[in-house]
Order: sequence, then structure tokens, then C-alpha cells
Amino acid sequence: MSLSSGMGESSGSASIGGRTLTRTAGRRCKCGRQSIVYTSKIERNPNRAFLGCPNFKKKKPFCDFFRWVDDVCNERMELEDARIHNVELDVTEINFKLKYVDMMIREQDVKISE
Repeated sequence: MSLSSGMGESSGSASIGGRTLTRTAGRRCKCGRQSIVYTSKIERNPNRAFLGCPNFKKKKPFCDFFRWVDDVCNERMELEDARIHNVELDVTEINFKLKYVDMMIREQDVKISE
């Protein structure tokens, strides 16, 4: 597998061995370093972006952190969908309570006007 630079949610980059490696925001590898977006060159997953340890494929020790970028994006979308659903439930509950309060106020207005 050969590696080249990739694009992602960038917060900076570094040039290592003639390659520009993009650092990503928010994803740290198991060894605590900021993960880097690489591009797969293997036949089974050509040009597919993945997150890995900045020491990946070096002689120095590196952790085995590996995540496909599209999987990470899908997980984030699922979390956002769940948050939106919870907000929608909250809005529905608030609307129900507002209707109840409105009904109670109208009942009080009827009693006062009698």
C-alpha cells in the first residue's frame, strides 16, 4: 500500500518525505497524537481516505489507529440525526405544554367574564 496526501477537516499540515499530510481536527490516534488523513492506494479501496497515526509506516513505533473517513462522517451524521430528533421531540412537548397553558388561560378568562 502506498500513501499520499489527503483532504479532510484540516487544522494544519506537515510535509514529511515530500508528501503534504493534512492534520485533522478532533480525531486523535490511540497514542494521543493528532491523526492524519491518508489516501489508500490499494486495489480494493483505491483513493479512499482514512485516518491514521502520524507515525504510520515509519520505523518509529506507531499505534494501530485506523478509521475510514467516510465511516467517521457517517457516524457523525447519525449523531446529528439523533440530536435533531431529540430537538424535534422537545419542540413537540413544548408546543403541547403551550396549548395546555393557553387552554387554562381561556378557561380562566371565561370564569372571570361570567
